Amino acid sequence: MAMSLDIGELNKRLGREKAKSGDITASLIWNDPSDLDLLAEIRTSYRCQNTGAMNESCFTISHLYRKGGGELDVVMNKDDKGKKFSLHPVENIFWNNPTPCTIRILVNRTSGYRTDVKRWPAFKDPNRKIPFKVYLTRDGEVSDFSGSFTTEDHLVSCFKFKVGVFYIVFPASTTSSTFKDLCSKYKVTWQDGCGYYAVVRSAKIHNGKELLLQNYKTNKFIVGREAVLRATNWPDSELKKGAKDVPVDHTLFVQSESCNRVIPPGTQVLFEVTAEEHAKHKVINAAALEAAQDMAKTGAAVASAGKDSKAKAAARADPKAKAKAKAKAEPKAKAKAGAKRAASPSAAAPAMKRAAGGGGLSGKSIVFTGTLTTPRAAATAAARAAGASVLGAVSKTTSILVAGPGAGSKIAKAAALGVEVWDEEKFK
Repeated sequence: MAMSLDIGELNKRLGREKAKSGDITASLIWNDPSDLDLLAEIRTSYRCQNTGAMNESCFTISHLYRKGGGELDVVMNKDDKGKKFSLHPVENIFWNNPTPCTIRILVNRTSGYRTDVKRWPAFKDPNRKIPFKVYLTRDGEVSDFSGSFTTEDHLVSCFKFKVGVFYIVFPASTTSSTFKDLCSKYKVTWQDGCGYYAVVRSAKIHNGKELLLQNYKTNKFIVGREAVLRATNWPDSELKKGAKDVPVDHTLFVQSESCNRVIPPGTQVLFEVTAEEHAKHKVINAAALEAAQDMAKTGAAVASAGKDSKAKAAARADPKAKAKAKAKAEPKAKAKAGAKRAASPSAAAPAMKRAAGGGGLSGKSIVFTGTLTTPRAAATAAARAAGASVLGAVSKTTSILVAGPGAGSKIAKAAALGVEVWDEEKFK
């Protein structure tokens, strides 16, 4: 019976081989005499001194040399005998103080299946599957990847992540801009692929686009398309996602390779930056996080207020229905007169005028958005009667945004400009 591939068995084998660990450690475990190889593909970027263009270098860690601060210190089953052969093998790579780079962890099957009925009767099938598991430890957290090889498989990608890279989230702009404009504004060095835009409205995300998921409460990031898809259980295909599809307290960012990409108003952007730039912009990042949290709280408050308003409207509807039935039983002329008074806009506006007037709206500029239980015309009339002006869009001159359920980008713009947001109940 095959032995387990759990972390307890992994630790036994790592101890047996006197494996080392570091800031980042990747380990491969399998139960088979065949040879599997644990690989690490390292990609680094550098700027050409002559042309100023960004170039990329790529190499793979092997046990013969060390690159990027990493070392493959345990290699097994290269041969079918000796101290480094086992039916319960393990391989191990570790990094201490890794240089800034992108690392991809892979498992490779370089040779055919080993079969020997006399030596290994349990492994006589030349078409068998070879299950394996890779464990990755970084930042004190352990992740694992389970896979298996068949006679057709030769290379499996398990993890992809970046090290020595810092991220800064910049607040949403009130006007359209480009990554180039924002780099100039915030003094950030542009490199191809360093810019990401937040997903706000539902839109297509092409297959292969790099993704980054930020938890704006903890300011932690899930980096890379593969990791984000695993965290969200989304398929590895073309996606159509909006803010409502993203996990709670998270923002999804999509990579853009063009510095001229137009960023709509109300859209946050994220940059990969150097350690020096990260230190310089810590305050801005904190402000952006606070704005994102406020937006989330406002959205939740608006949704809650919308539910309360609907409940109150339903409560009001019952006595109104009874009154209507009673009116039908009265003389026809009296019913017509009552209906005429109820339909008159001038009859609805004074009640709102009195309620809004006590809220100190004189001289304020108001914008309405979302679905309100009060007809928009009556709300506008009440606001104007209280001395406020009613605008159609949020701007620097806006004093109050009154938002109901289904409010869209106006909430984000109001948060970016520091405009006070009210629900309908507060307006009343």
